[in-house]
Amino acid sequence: MYLLFSALGLIGGLLCCTGDILFDLKGKGNEKLGTSKNIDSNWLKMADWRFGLSIALALIGDALVGLGFYSIGMQIAETHSSLGYLTIGFGYFGAMAGIFIHAFLCVQALIYKGAMIHGDLQIADDILEKIYKQIMPTFLLGYATLLVPTVLVIIAILNGALDVPKICVLLNPIVFLIIGTTCRKIDPVKFQDLPGIIMPSFGLSMFGVIGILNLI
Repeated sequence: MYLLFSALGLIGGLLCCTGDILFDLKGKGNEKLGTSKNIDSNWLKMADWRFGLSIALALIGDALVGLGFYSIGMQIAETHSSLGYLTIGFGYFGAMAGIFIHAFLCVQALIYKGAMIHGDLQIADDILEKIYKQIMPTFLLGYATLLVPTVLVIIAILNGALDVPKICVLLNPIVFLIIGTTCRKIDPVKFQDLPGIIMPSFGLSMFGVIGILNLI
């Protein structure tokens, strides 16, 4: 069962990557608009179905990522119970936060497109700015929650609770996010969409890989 759940966690992370691409692959000429620069001009060029499908993939993907966290957490708990159960708890909470965050981002794009039917950027900005200010604390909490199981898995690898090569400490969302951010700094045009946007989700899929490696 643990092997199956780890494999599903890997698949879930890849589904989240696909959802990220559907939402955030905006193409050339995109501009950041609005008071907080949280509006992308190229949303107007993107089909509505992309946002709906992106939410669906995030829902399924994050649910499967949760199973991956359960698997790796139970494997850790065999020798380090507190560490393992904390990984499961924070992992599930982080997966739920991921669904919430991704769904709102997609809805934000649809609100903007709806407001711009009448060509009024100010209306879209006013609405989204109010929502943005209220939602940011929850966003930050969600992102922070995903950092906790990442740190716990790193500890489990280093202290031997997971019998995998130590190099596996690099297989996590933090490292992949750093790689994506660095690519954007090196070439903002070439790497604006890829690989930057999929890196954190790809890092989540790596927990499934670590779980599989620990079992084989």
